[in-house]
Order: sequence, then C-alpha cells, then structure tokens
Amino acid sequence: MSIQVSLAPFKGLTQKEYRTSYVRHFPGLDKIFAPFISGVNPDKINLSKFTDVLPVPENDIQTIPQFVSVDYKEIIAIAETFANLGYQEINWNMGCPFSRIANKMRGCGILPHPDKIRSMMDHIMPGIPVKLSVKTRLGYYSTNELPRVIEVFNDYPISELIIHARTGRQLYSGKTDPDSFLNCAALSKIPVTYNGDIYNADSFEILQQLLPAINSWMVGRGALINPFLPSQIKKLNMNETEKRRRLCAFHEEVFESLQSKILDERKLLGQMKAIWYYMHGIFDGGKQLFNDLKVSKDKRSYLNFVEILLQLPFADNVAIVNHWMKGLRQVGAEIGGL
Repeated sequence: MSIQVSLAPFKGLTQKEYRTSYVRHFPGLDKIFAPFISGVNPDKINLSKFTDVLPVPENDIQTIPQFVSVDYKEIIAIAETFANLGYQEINWNMGCPFSRIANKMRGCGILPHPDKIRSMMDHIMPGIPVKLSVKTRLGYYSTNELPRVIEVFNDYPISELIIHARTGRQLYSGKTDPDSFLNCAALSKIPVTYNGDIYNADSFEILQQLLPAINSWMVGRGALINPFLPSQIKKLNMNETEKRRRLCAFHEEVFESLQSKILDERKLLGQMKAIWYYMHGIFDGGKQLFNDLKVSKDKRSYLNFVEILLQLPFADNVAIVNHWMKGLRQVGAEIGGL
C-alpha cells in the first residue's frame, strides 16, 4: 500500500510562491492544500480572492484550494468559479480552531451542529461541478462531536475526509488522540487522512503502527520546520551536501519570487522571517541565530544572517522534536493555521 503525503495549509505562509519553491526543491509530497479563502460574494465574484491559486498551470503539484464558509450559496459560487478556472476538487475547512472563525460557526465551530451540516450538504452536493473534500477535527468542544458529523458525511459523495486528531478547544496544544481518530476512521465510508503532530520520521512510524489501515497522511508544522520530512517519510534519503544545496536553492527562489511581488522591504522581510520562524529548527544552533535574524531591518543584514544560518550543522531528530515541543504549538495563533 503506497503512502500518500500532503501538505497542510497555513494561512499567511504557504502561499503560491512558497508552495512552488517547496515542491521544486523538496521531494515526497503528493499534493498540497492551499490556505483558505473566505468572504466571497456569490452574486459578484471577485477573482482577486482567487489569485493565490491562479493560474492553474503554474502549480507544479496537485493543489487543492480550500474555503471556509457556512453559506451554501457562497460555497456553490466558489465551487463553480474553481471549476471554471480548471480545478477538479475543492476542500471545505471545518477544522480552523481560532475563535474569530469558530465563534461564527465556521471552521470547527460548525461541528456541534450536524443538522446544520446536513442542511448545507443537501443544498450543495446535488449541483457542484467539482469533487468536495473536508478537513476537520475530532470536534470543537468534545471528541463526541465528529462521530455524529461523520454519520451525516457518509450520506454524501465526499472525496476525502482529513481529520486533525485534536479538538478545536485544544488549538495546537496538548496531546493528539489517535484512538478517537481510529474510532472516527472506522465509522467513515469516506477515505480518511490522518493529520496531527507528524514532526519527524520516527513519530510517523509510531503512528503508522497505531493506524495500519491508513495510507494517507497530512503533514503540517513538522514539514515547515524540516522540509525534508516528506522525503524522509517515503525513505527518499539524501546526504547533507545535497540537503544544504536544496535549502539554499529554496531560499533563493522563494526570496526572489516574493521580492518581485512585495515591494515594501519591511513586509518582504516579515514574510521571510515567518518562514525561518519554523525552518531554523532544522539547524543545530538555529534558535540563537534566528533571534538575531528576526530583528534585521534591511535586506543586506537579513541575507548576511541567512548565509550564516544555512552553513550551520543539521540538528538530529531528537533536537528537532525538542524544538517543536518547546513552543511551536502556539505558532498557529500568530501566522494562521489549519
């Protein structure tokens, strides 16, 4: 059974320029989910909402656009627009845990309301011209919520169900719950993908042993910290010289592509620092140097710090895990998330 690996969406970070550079230099992914769009007027489509996933031919890997909404008319309009643009699948975000989303019954805030979901599905599914997949969580308040929602989902031709193995109230802290995930997977008639705390190849192998029937996996922050994680999961090994070459090429490409788009130097550096907020964890001593890099105020000083950073020795898996456990669980609130 071949392993399928996808990259989770991170709003404000995994935009088109990042995604394009990532898949060009780091092998192992089968598809990528783009950060969600929202606020689409169904009566007057503004294509500026869709620029991050256009034009379609520029995607070097299967890219799935994502939306967040509880307005069935908006969802149908989004589906029709993406179909006209050349996409064959869209993803409904029922997993975003942040209060500004969930308090409006969007994201995982809709999970306590299976009747609302059924009503929306009855309107949406008969007519949308693309496949619909769903990304969700075990519940908003409780893991008792998703099983009731899966009973609804099973009545409709949903193409994929991606489950982050936490509740919304956990945000990105606390332990994931593979047992509750397994219970939900057993109830689902829809192909299920696991998501949550796959931060190195070792943690993946542990989950693989716990969930032997699962062959589709979504990686998130672990792949932002260590972009070689998808290739390590698939045992596509490379030596340190090759890894460093790819990291340098990735940084150069994403920096140049963002620089051509973002004319404000301060905003450009802010975007690049967001990338390094995660990726410095792959290096031994990266945290200390990142503390200097993040206060750089111009491109010249920023690039000098990056040049030094890229020559640091690589951290081992234990160090990467420790880096993850000490604080990156809270990053989602700063940059956006799933």
